[in-house]
Amino acid sequence: MKKISTPNFWNKKNHFLTFLFIPISWIYYLVTLGNKFRKIFAKNKKIKIICVGNLYLGGTGKTPLVKKIYERINNKKKCCIIKKYRHTQIDEINFLKENANIITPKSRMKGLNEAENKGYSVAILDDGIQDYTFKKDISILCVKSNKGFGNEKILPAGPLRETLANIKNYNFALINGDKNNELNKIIEKYNPSIKIFYSHYKIKNKSKFQGGKFLAFSGIADNNSFFDLLYKNNINILDSKSFTDHYNFKKKDIEQLIKISEEKNIDLITTEKNYNNISEKFKKKIYCVKLDLIIENEDELINEINKILF
Repeated sequence: MKKISTPNFWNKKNHFLTFLFIPISWIYYLVTLGNKFRKIFAKNKKIKIICVGNLYLGGTGKTPLVKKIYERINNKKKCCIIKKYRHTQIDEINFLKENANIITPKSRMKGLNEAENKGYSVAILDDGIQDYTFKKDISILCVKSNKGFGNEKILPAGPLRETLANIKNYNFALINGDKNNELNKIIEKYNPSIKIFYSHYKIKNKSKFQGGKFLAFSGIADNNSFFDLLYKNNINILDSKSFTDHYNFKKKDIEQLIKISEEKNIDLITTEKNYNNISEKFKKKIYCVKLDLIIENEDELINEINKILF
């Protein structure tokens, strides 16, 4: 149950480890450049494609945004979600497939072909900005306000999957968290025409937890963001346990958590994504926090998306 997070130096400029890894980052950069040559052969698809992605490696809120856009667009157009199948991300797949048409192919191109064959008008991709085998109609950049772009270096010297110059490829940016004018300036420096929106999370079932005492646990990219949200909503958290992102909770993990909670006479509470990845036999002993992604000026964002698509 030891907490594992991204390297601290990723969020610090001029750290000696950053300079140590820069030669490897140059190699990584050359590999990504080679990958971009695939743009020459990128295929246009009949289906409209919205791609939700990020530059910062790890959790930036892509999946909740994909779900939100799906809920808004599916009412008007036949829509599906495409998420490339990875066994390590089965938690996100389970989260998305509730009340949504989802395709989980081995390659995104195969998923787009399947979506077209099934008569879908719009495909929303959870990740895939760095996949150059097809052309996107809309690209949305997800960023966490409190992390931004870290030390602004690419892997492994920093947390970025591509250089900041690639912000030019996005139509919109969705920043999750408090207003961050410095972050806005960075984004607009590389893409003056990009439209920036802000979002935050609201606990939908907050009343269920009032008066209780809890051990909070999660296996997401930023566990502290989940714990902080509980604290801000005055949910009484007496203990917390962090796991790695997309953690596959085994029987022994849950049994140990239950044992700790019983010894301390408190209840277990976790994220909806993690809850969906836990065996049914244990779910009755665990509280699930259900979140709603609140987008400031949401109607404006959806209208802008519709303008481009239709």
